[in-house]
Amino acid sequence: MIPFESRWETLEPGRGFLRVDEEHPLDFYLGLDVSGERVLLLVMEGDIDIPAQTQAIEMFCRQRHDGRWALMFRLIRPELGRIFSHLCEDLVEFGRKLSKESKPAKAIIARFSRWQRLLERSHSGLLDESAIRGLIGELMFLVHLALPVYGKVPALEGWVGPLDAEQDFRYPDSIFEVKTLRPSALIVKISSAEQLEDAGCPFQLVTVTLNSSERGDVGSFCLPDIVNDLRKRFDDDLLAGSLFEERLISAGYLFHEGYQNHIYNFGGFRRFSVREGFPRIVRSSLPAGIGKVTYDLELAACLMFEVIE
Repeated sequence: MIPFESRWETLEPGRGFLRVDEEHPLDFYLGLDVSGERVLLLVMEGDIDIPAQTQAIEMFCRQRHDGRWALMFRLIRPELGRIFSHLCEDLVEFGRKLSKESKPAKAIIARFSRWQRLLERSHSGLLDESAIRGLIGELMFLVHLALPVYGKVPALEGWVGPLDAEQDFRYPDSIFEVKTLRPSALIVKISSAEQLEDAGCPFQLVTVTLNSSERGDVGSFCLPDIVNDLRKRFDDDLLAGSLFEERLISAGYLFHEGYQNHIYNFGGFRRFSVREGFPRIVRSSLPAGIGKVTYDLELAACLMFEVIE
């Protein structure tokens, strides 16, 4: 299927809609309204309640002359054009699974709600330096450790950090919390009493060292470089590609040229087994009445738990 970003560039404002795919079980169309804003349209049977509007995309439902209804997603913020294309591609591909659903539009809207977090971000949409480094660390873990062991879809399904889980990666046989550090770091910031609580499953704290670098240095890269390499890796797997885009959205990532100014070199992994005796604060050991807990974990105190391979 031709990327929506390219297809919108061939359309003219107010000149009708183009069906996305003649073989698609649902009637999806692309178009530009009279003001040139991008629109995804789903023609369906019956009306549907529209949830609260976002500041980035307008949703509305109107009855057509033939008695059917048109559910429309209209981009309001042009700077989000690229992510709107990914969103629409995801909704369309998701719709392929809904041919037997009695109310596919309801499922489509529920799917859309998962994208709202990024679409409601500030005008720049930029993550701060700490968040950039943290996301790179999780992507490096995904590339080098999760994908080789679990495969594409399971590895991505287990990447739950962007979904506000206590740990970054959770699999049936293991849990991993990933922390990105500068080369001189002596401590790891632990953000809650739950973050290093293992729940009876093998658990590792994984540190990723990122060195600041400059474009042109051997091995240097920026966040978009890693994202684009992974997108190519998932090109042949629609489910994996969709999961990856969902996780990026949940992590707050939207391509911006500003990310190309943050250049790094990968300094390697260290892995620590979080087990009995590991220095940590856990919720189950706290007295009643203690609320949120954050603390600094000294790496020197974790050496006896380091996994050497």
